[in-house]
Amino acid sequence: MLDDLKRWQKIVLVYGALLALSHFTVWLIGNGQENNDGAEKQVQVQIVGNDHTELDQEITIGYQEFYTGEQSDPPVVLLLPGGPEGPEVFRQLIPKLSSKYRLLLPYLPGLGEADDDLPDYSFNSLAVYTNQFLDKLDLSNIHVLGYGLGGASAIYLAHKNPAKVQSLSLISSIGVQELELLGSYRLNHAVHGVELGAVWLLYNAVPHFGLMDALNIDVSYAKSHYESDLRPIRSYLKQYSKPMLILHGNEDPLVPLAAAKEHHRIVPQSTLKIFDADHDLIETHSDSVGQAFNEFITDVESKNAITAKNASQERIAEAQKSFSNVDFAKFKGFSLIIIMLIIILATFVSEDLTCIGAGLLAARGLIGFWPASLACFIGIFVGDIGLYMAGRFLGRPAIGKAPFKWLISEKDLERSAHWFDARGPALIFVTRFLPGSRMPTYFSAGIIKANFWMFVSYFFIAAVVWTPMLVGISKLLGNELIRYFSIYKDYALWVFLGALAFIAMIIKLVIPIFSYKGRRLLLSRYRKLTRWEYWSPLVLYAPVFCYILYLGIKYRCLTLFTATNPAIPDSGFIGESKTKILQLFDDKAVAQYHHIPTSLDQQQRLEQAEKFMARYDLSFPIALKPDVGERGRGVSIIRNQQKMEHYFTNSQQDIIIQEYIDGIEFGVFYYRKPEDSYGDIFSITKKELLTVVGDGESTLQELILSDDRAVNMAKHHLDHNEERLFDVPLEGEEVQIVDLGTHARGAIFRDGSELISEPLRKKMDELCQSVSGYYFGRFDIKAPSAEHLKEGKDLKVIEANGVTSESTNIYDARYSFWDAQKVLLKQWRLAYEIGHQNRERDAKPSRLFPFLKRVFNSLTK
Repeated sequence: MLDDLKRWQKIVLVYGALLALSHFTVWLIGNGQENNDGAEKQVQVQIVGNDHTELDQEITIGYQEFYTGEQSDPPVVLLLPGGPEGPEVFRQLIPKLSSKYRLLLPYLPGLGEADDDLPDYSFNSLAVYTNQFLDKLDLSNIHVLGYGLGGASAIYLAHKNPAKVQSLSLISSIGVQELELLGSYRLNHAVHGVELGAVWLLYNAVPHFGLMDALNIDVSYAKSHYESDLRPIRSYLKQYSKPMLILHGNEDPLVPLAAAKEHHRIVPQSTLKIFDADHDLIETHSDSVGQAFNEFITDVESKNAITAKNASQERIAEAQKSFSNVDFAKFKGFSLIIIMLIIILATFVSEDLTCIGAGLLAARGLIGFWPASLACFIGIFVGDIGLYMAGRFLGRPAIGKAPFKWLISEKDLERSAHWFDARGPALIFVTRFLPGSRMPTYFSAGIIKANFWMFVSYFFIAAVVWTPMLVGISKLLGNELIRYFSIYKDYALWVFLGALAFIAMIIKLVIPIFSYKGRRLLLSRYRKLTRWEYWSPLVLYAPVFCYILYLGIKYRCLTLFTATNPAIPDSGFIGESKTKILQLFDDKAVAQYHHIPTSLDQQQRLEQAEKFMARYDLSFPIALKPDVGERGRGVSIIRNQQKMEHYFTNSQQDIIIQEYIDGIEFGVFYYRKPEDSYGDIFSITKKELLTVVGDGESTLQELILSDDRAVNMAKHHLDHNEERLFDVPLEGEEVQIVDLGTHARGAIFRDGSELISEPLRKKMDELCQSVSGYYFGRFDIKAPSAEHLKEGKDLKVIEANGVTSESTNIYDARYSFWDAQKVLLKQWRLAYEIGHQNRERDAKPSRLFPFLKRVFNSLTK
């Protein structure tokens, strides 16, 4: 017990130290950044208290102003953002409006700003801040455009200060209380209280070192929900008498379309336009939104817009009606249809509990047995077909993105599809009786594109059997069934999964022992688990990541390394174009290449490839690779026309075609500090393409499995050489089983530090100093021999990399995990030193949050 207590004390101390370091990092980052980042101008306003009155203290509100027209006194449009994304939400719309209107975009507290020290962030207080902002600029009679939560602030502003507002436009705007979230102020307040507590804990009780800011949901944003009251909105809208434009997406998941329709109903002079869009229509449909807004403001400015005084009598009469919900007291006629719809929708949350609930309603006589069963059946059938379709159309693309693509390959999906075709019917019936197993099963069936009609047919039969049975049992047993079902639900799935795990262990571990191939594949798995060179990059770079954070704190800029190579966006950290980097260097030093965009159809891409080969008199083999990629993903050596056609058929991204250079491939890591007149070579890696030697009797598969090096990545080598696995090489014949100089694809890497020479250093200086702003990176170079490399002669660059270049000599078998860490840490220290010197020369590091967003987008592509 005492040991356990001490262990927990250590954990608490370590966690506390990490938390303190995290807060210190966030403080450093905050002090190193200016408030109102991105704002061009500023005004001082009084802080608003929680009673919505102005206090003695002041706060700075930054703002941007846009106008590209020639009119001396253009109409003024105030843009009020409405969410964690902040003012940048208007970036697509601003160019559509700035030629006609003077646009003002204030950076209000809580909407894009991370300051959580103000007394109040409610929509009412934001309206007071906005009013002060307008007073400082001496503006009135303006047009207000509110987006999302900013719509509520706009409504408050128009009600409290009607003289300042000439027209009101609401885009994807929240509004009346009854149609916000759960509809009730008290329930919503409780939900937002939980939200605020969760966000506060994430920011203040979790060591995040500033990375949490990339989520765009901070404490001040959560407070704006919690401290606001939407109950007055309905009366404010009813009292509003000036022109109003309402724009909304019919698929908005955050603000229901019903809210926009209700606002349109109770404001008889309003104009409603509905788009086939979601909540982000201001960005996805900026052209249409800009056109609708321009037409509306033109009418307002010319006095042709409808106001409350000249609204139609029919609209006025409709606005005077009371808001009412559907009465569910009697389940017959229209009420029966409504309750059946509710049952259908409820099955999307829990199929079995909905069936039990429907049975209980039938037992009470509120609904008939067959309508209850039918509603449950429809909901279950539609919902699970929806799961299948979601897997087919949404899950499949997701599998190609991080992190799923790291875990599941296309061949895994193909094998699963064949298995499901053979055993799918039995699996469907089993999962129908195992709560919790249906969602992953049906979604996975969609991902692997299991036969749709087989899936539908057998599922229809299973649902027809299961649904009336569960509803009927529930009707007979009543509430007692819930207790039995809870026990069954808690244990049935775990017993089933345990049985599956046991069977999987037999298949994966026991059965392979009885064959030579199985034993060698087990050895391969063991080595990949125990040899660090095959570990996930996430493990390899965990200590490096911590060191990078330390360097960022030391240099007071977490993204300082993005100034290491100013010639490349983000210094080539991630997502950089191989073509654009190669274009920086002398064509004579680079292997011939050509960029082929994915916007072309397959035939056009083939024609471009053929023209490239003809222009440089090239024959097969040639290299094809993604223009954006890393660790050899998607790179292929193409040896015939059929393979090239197949590659373009399966490629969905921009491609580089490059001449194939004979010789030996080397990785040469070069760096130069800006203050030095010459650079140096950090490391050299000799790359050997793995071969096996025939004995005249063994097949290529047997040779791969028996080779002490090849067996480490046996599964990859067997897949890569699938077409010739059962060929029998002649005795002494050397067969190359790897055709790419990439460690992740099976090449052998050896440290080549003995090849570092003065002629090679001068050659690399000549190559890199011809480019303004390239100081640090690894070149993949082909040379006829090691001696040619050492002398700096007859070299061809096939790829150049930026700041995330690895010093790949670490994969030499002589290096331990900690040896590799030392090399990588030294490499990143150099990157920060070069970035620091470049910053002293006015190079600008990337801004943290846009940089993190780009990294996230690149990883999830």
